[in-house]
Amino acid sequence: MHLRSLASFPGRLSQSLSVSRKHLTTQSTHARNVQTFTKLHKIKRVQFLTPAQSAHPSSSLSTSTRAKSSSRIEEKARGVPVSVTKFLQHEDHLQLEYKGAKLKLNYVWLRDHCRTGDSFNHQTQQRMVDSALIDPNIQPLNVAIDDGTLNITWPDGHQSEYHLEWLLSNTYEGKQHIQRTLEPLLWDVETLSASPSPSVSYQDYLADDGQLANLLHNLLKYGFAFVEDAPVTVEATLAAAERICQIRETFYGRFWCFTSDLERQDTAYTAESLGAHTDNTYLNEPSGVQVFHKMEHVGEGGDTLLVDGFHAAERLRRDDPEGFDILSSVSVPHHYLEPAVHTTGVGPVLEVEPGATKDLKLIRYNIHDRACLDTVPMEDVGRWYAALRNLTRYIRDPASEYWVKLKPGQILLTYNWRVLHGRSAFTGRRRVAGCYLPRDDVISRARVLKVI
Repeated sequence: MHLRSLASFPGRLSQSLSVSRKHLTTQSTHARNVQTFTKLHKIKRVQFLTPAQSAHPSSSLSTSTRAKSSSRIEEKARGVPVSVTKFLQHEDHLQLEYKGAKLKLNYVWLRDHCRTGDSFNHQTQQRMVDSALIDPNIQPLNVAIDDGTLNITWPDGHQSEYHLEWLLSNTYEGKQHIQRTLEPLLWDVETLSASPSPSVSYQDYLADDGQLANLLHNLLKYGFAFVEDAPVTVEATLAAAERICQIRETFYGRFWCFTSDLERQDTAYTAESLGAHTDNTYLNEPSGVQVFHKMEHVGEGGDTLLVDGFHAAERLRRDDPEGFDILSSVSVPHHYLEPAVHTTGVGPVLEVEPGATKDLKLIRYNIHDRACLDTVPMEDVGRWYAALRNLTRYIRDPASEYWVKLKPGQILLTYNWRVLHGRSAFTGRRRVAGCYLPRDDVISRARVLKVI
């Protein structure tokens, strides 16, 4: 998931649009020493209770509870912030307000997501609750919030504890209030010219996890990154790729080294120019990262083109919302055909993340590999092509085209789910080596290294 951050491009937008299209604000909760507790569904009474009281609404305050409440009142009087969270109980869910987020917690969801006792195996990090066997009408016996934790007692006596920060990070409503560790920068050429080069040294990259983290940071922030001063060998290219994760093998093999010899029936194996595109649209899950290493070139041309596909898609979302909707909702087929290969991949041109924010997840854009458009009814065909034309106009905007002349020893990694690549026509002998990496494994590595 990424926050829609538009960088500068011609016309009305300025570079300041590189920030999120939706600013996330954090509201601080005023100090209170009361809790709101409302009986189930048909509210019989409303009481203002301390966290300890909310577990037993009819009981009086114990000596320890009075002392705790008194202590909080004294803290409030001294100006010390007191964190008190409001909640309401309804027939099928608990409504809880925390740090400005209004969380609606379905009771079945809460029981299913219990991390307490035998409900969860903390060694394997796996759920032990059988979700299908939870009573669909389950309701808690007691609810309390104390010291940043939601405590629930269920009808069978099981007691669940949920840290409020955990609920904020793992619920539909809460995730809309979370600022991510790494915000992708959606760019055009002007934005990149004002940014530092997203590159690391080959030797440092292999030896230092910090430099590996830097490369992954650049890759996920900009959609591409460079490894500089690498030996001009296949082995060095493989080492750079496998430093991140295992290589994804396809019908091209585990690794490829191609030139303009038409060894494969693909335009990449010619000297012709290639417009901006993403790879593997003919696979149902395209590869996440593509690795390029130009081993040699004796001739002219052959410059590499990069375009931020998410930047173009966000321009479309802003200027043509209906076009964005049709490209993100209608799946279209792509294929790769050879005498011994026939693969097909079906999916929308623009794929968005699930949830409320609808952030971009993936762009499938390859004019050459799209198969017959047999998934769109006649009445929608015109709208689909109009939306594609608008998206293409943004992709081919010269202000969005970043050209770079790769040199031997410079390894380029592109985030294939976001950044499109291409090349200019060339003369002479040009040989490029590379491979694919699976997206899931790349993201896993980034999480382990605390990049995201």
